[in-house]
Amino acid sequence: MIRVGVQAAYERIAEDLRSIWGDMALAMLRKRIRDVHADPNALTRQDLERIVDLLRAKTLPSVLGEDGAEAKARLYLAWVASSA
Repeated sequence: MIRVGVQAAYERIAEDLRSIWGDMALAMLRKRIRDVHADPNALTRQDLERIVDLLRAKTLPSVLGEDGAEAKARLYLAWVASSA
């Protein structure tokens, strides 16, 4: 199945996070979705941007360091931007 739009960007982010954290990645994403009070079945571009901001600030630095977290966040935001 080919996904388009925001859902495709979300799936790319989830897949990339799985390469870092394995099975824990989806739980981390669910937590960030709750943190921004988003509906996981109807994510918007703004929801994903806020989720990426939280990943950059709170989740990614623990494994990737500040510079790595910033680089991943820029990549994720590019995916979100191209989903519009």
